[in-house]
Amino acid sequence: MIKIAVVEDNAADQKVIQDFFSQYILEKKAELNPSFFSDAESFLQSFQADDYDLILMDINLTGMNGLAASGEVRKKDQDVVLVFMTNLAQYAIEGYKFNAFDYMVKPISYWDFSERLSKALEHVGNRKKTKVLIFENGKKVIVPLTDIYYVEVSDHLLVYHTKEGSYRTYGALKDLSKELLGCGFALCNSCFLVNLAYVTSIEGFLVKVGGDELLVSHPKRKAFLQELNRYLGG
Repeated sequence: MIKIAVVEDNAADQKVIQDFFSQYILEKKAELNPSFFSDAESFLQSFQADDYDLILMDINLTGMNGLAASGEVRKKDQDVVLVFMTNLAQYAIEGYKFNAFDYMVKPISYWDFSERLSKALEHVGNRKKTKVLIFENGKKVIVPLTDIYYVEVSDHLLVYHTKEGSYRTYGALKDLSKELLGCGFALCNSCFLVNLAYVTSIEGFLVKVGGDELLVSHPKRKAFLQELNRYLGG
């Protein structure tokens, strides 16, 4: 589920964007969760890093404008994808100093909305694949994929074994493996999802990963070796 914030103070424009999202979700079967805010102050009041994957920000807001609001956003979150909405394209150019990904010029047509949203969501997807967000004991921990040795299921929890230690959280290994498909990870059995970059040896049904030996199951051995060979360029 992609979390999106839309900051737009014009009621008519906000209704148009809401309708566009409904149409887009229906057409693309996209898993999006847009939240709408009528001013920058109410949005920033509760905003924290990693609350959203994408922000659509109107520049010409009453009160604090979108550029000032984006400056506050960047103080807390350098990674969230930011797209501006504006009546005049030249104002959007100023937004690039806040690392804006794109902008939409009003009045926004559905075609333009759909095209630019698709590009932004693709960018979000690519960024999300470089790290995972782990909720542990009420805290958010961002871990780069390159820091993960392997993930295991233990007592109905996912345990992330990383360079910085282990993190435990609720989740399903099956769902995580789908999320990391194509990112250099593979299942060696139903309990272990392995970062192939840290495989140092494999002998029989044992694979060594980050200093630990993990069991490779009979049903998954062939597919695991194929993924390993593909990763290594073989």
